[in-house]
Amino acid sequence: MMKFFSKFTAQKPLDPDVTVYRVEDMHCSHCEAAVVRAVEDLPGVEKAKASASANTLTIKGPATEETIRTAVEGIGYTFKGKA
Repeated sequence: MMKFFSKFTAQKPLDPDVTVYRVEDMHCSHCEAAVVRAVEDLPGVEKAKASASANTLTIKGPATEETIRTAVEGIGYTFKGKA
């Protein structure tokens, strides 16, 4: 199973429909959940994943950077743009 997974992930660095943004001030899983909740229902967001340790928010879908920025800053986190 692991062999298949590593082969699968080695294909392309990122789906063209996936964007990674830098979001600072997340410190724990609750922060990650709050950021994901803030963006997951936005138009153009198919899937969202936040990482406090990496200070990233990964978005799948055609949502605009401005839409994501507004939602993230609206709940008090620091949005730094594309990673």
